[in-house]
Amino acid sequence: MLSILKDHDPDLVEIKSGCGSVLIPPALGGRIFCQIDEELIHRLDVDALRHPSDTEYDNLGGNSLWPAPEGGPFAFNYPPQSERWYVQDGIARTIPQVTLSDGGARVDKRIMLLNRKGVRVDVNYSRIISSPDAVPDLDGYALKWVCYHTEDIFAPNGDHREQEVLLAPWSLEQFPGADGIVAFGALEQATGDSINSDFYGDPADRIICTPYRFVYRLGGEGRQQIGAKIGSRPRMIGALDARRSLLLLRKTRQEPGLYFNIADNEQAAGPFSAADLYSIFNGGDLNFFELETIGAMNTTNGCLATSALYSETLILKGCTAELLRYLSEREGVRLEISLI
Repeated sequence: MLSILKDHDPDLVEIKSGCGSVLIPPALGGRIFCQIDEELIHRLDVDALRHPSDTEYDNLGGNSLWPAPEGGPFAFNYPPQSERWYVQDGIARTIPQVTLSDGGARVDKRIMLLNRKGVRVDVNYSRIISSPDAVPDLDGYALKWVCYHTEDIFAPNGDHREQEVLLAPWSLEQFPGADGIVAFGALEQATGDSINSDFYGDPADRIICTPYRFVYRLGGEGRQQIGAKIGSRPRMIGALDARRSLLLLRKTRQEPGLYFNIADNEQAAGPFSAADLYSIFNGGDLNFFELETIGAMNTTNGCLATSALYSETLILKGCTAELLRYLSEREGVRLEISLI
């Protein structure tokens, strides 16, 4: 898989990180991938890579930056007066400029976005990517690691009132697998209303909630998605893939600004009926899942302004017992063996 990705794009940029590297192939539109010991960690759809569609979206995998919301009256994934889901060329096809700086990289492209109301937004799309020299919490653990930080930015050119455009950055990180993988979230606020399940499908029989965490068994046949509500002050989401000996952790922070419903549905209760900081997509029979971080929309004098989403991804590889020990001791999340 890794060699296929590298061979596909000779301009691929590679940033050393821990026991592997962070990979940015410009030809894939701004996506980010990681490898540990020459093993590609993220999902890569090789068939779509080698045989791209002329008409449909090629869901290639990796970590991609999208404009929220996906559905609802302000959707970016439905054209005006249409029920046809699509991904706009600025996100899916436009090739960015990737530049190296201070041990990291910057991804830039200027794109045009059209929302469901028919409003066109000229946007500067940027991703600033870096990797720390070390992960201090790993001292004393027999684990290999890759870690990277992203600052994902949408900066509009021109004035757009918030009554006609909602726009926030939304990072979708995609990994292979479903059945046997356990996703989870850690919360700072003890509340019985921490999960937003108003996307599609009913995941209730796959979720266990306690006051400061939730556990979500992935897999099954149907596609499902949940959000971690801002009101529960979620501090992290992740997934344990015991078959691949991987622990995947994602963190972001709540920013000043407006959080709104990003769901891929009609949002019958309105665009402000939900406010999530994280989301987890269970692809079911698609055999992949996503760990997602969600940003806020900023405005100045009632007009759309630059919005940024700060995220951290930590990927750990080692025996299951050591991964569980790290998760319990360093992140305060204990997973029962019976769930794995």
